[in-house]
Parts: sequence; C-alpha cells; structure tokens
Amino acid sequence: VTTYMSKTINDFQNFFKPSKMKEHFSIVEACQKAVSILHSSLKNNSINFVFEAVENIEVDGYPNEFAQALLNILSNAKDVLIDRQIQDPFIRMSVRHGEKYSLINIEDNGGGIAPEYLERIFEPYFTTKHAKQGTGIGLYMTKMIIENNMNGIIVVKNTEAGVLFTIKLKLYHEI
Repeated sequence: VTTYMSKTINDFQNFFKPSKMKEHFSIVEACQKAVSILHSSLKNNSINFVFEAVENIEVDGYPNEFAQALLNILSNAKDVLIDRQIQDPFIRMSVRHGEKYSLINIEDNGGGIAPEYLERIFEPYFTTKHAKQGTGIGLYMTKMIIENNMNGIIVVKNTEAGVLFTIKLKLYHEI
C-alpha cells in the first residue's frame, strides 16, 4: 500500500510539472494519463467512460500540459454529469488521425452548454460554477495549451445529448 501511494504521489508531481522542451509523444498515452487521475471518481459516480484509439498517434508538443488540458475537459464533464444528476451518464473520448492531423473528441451526455455561454467558455475567469467551485481558468488554460503551445485547434459544440470538444493537432513527422 505504501509503495502504491508513493508511486501515486510521484505520478501527480510529474503530471503537474511543466515540460521544458517540446518533444514527440503518444496522444494515447497522454489521454490514458489524464483518465487515470479521474478513473476512481468516474467509477464512484457510475459514469461510463469509453476510450477509443485505433492506433498509437504521435505529435510534437508538451505531454504534461496536453494531459492537463484533457483533464480540464474531462473534469468539467464529470462535474456536470454529477451536478445535473444525469441518468446513465457517459463520457466518450476517441483518438483518430488523417494524413496530417490527429483528432481527439471528448463527448458527454450532460445536457450541453447554454447557448449564451457557448461562445464564452474559453474566456479567462468565465465560469458557470459557484465561486467556491470554479475560477473560470481551466478551459482558458486548455485553449492556451492546445492553440498556443501545441499549434492546434480546439472547438466545442452542443450535441443532442451534451457537449462535444474536438482537438485537432498536427501529426509528428520525422525530418
């Protein structure tokens, strides 16, 4: 038990330690890293989590920051599913790639984002949570990590059941 707890503490320390240099890394491994932090909470709240990745995909960037960006999205989805007491709650994450880009989709059935908030969710300090629960910095940080640090694109839209976040990143190619 002590060894497991020590490893968990080390994992958390490494997870929140920013990368100094860009590197090529596995999107699938970064996704699994983010999910591992929320796994127990998802299970305890009976949230069905599905992760689909056809193959390992590598990109250039900062793996810890990328995992943090995913964790922000996943954590928000989890909170909404719990707060709204959604029946048969789920979060689905998939990783796919085309010729030049990888696509990471994160979808939930939490009922969506109010249309008047949809355009603002990536703004700094914008939150729909109570002051004690959120600062409004998580999705802003996520956008900065994806678009500024990773030269990617992140978009969000409502679906029939909830919300779909799509992240588009250039694939890693050796020169």
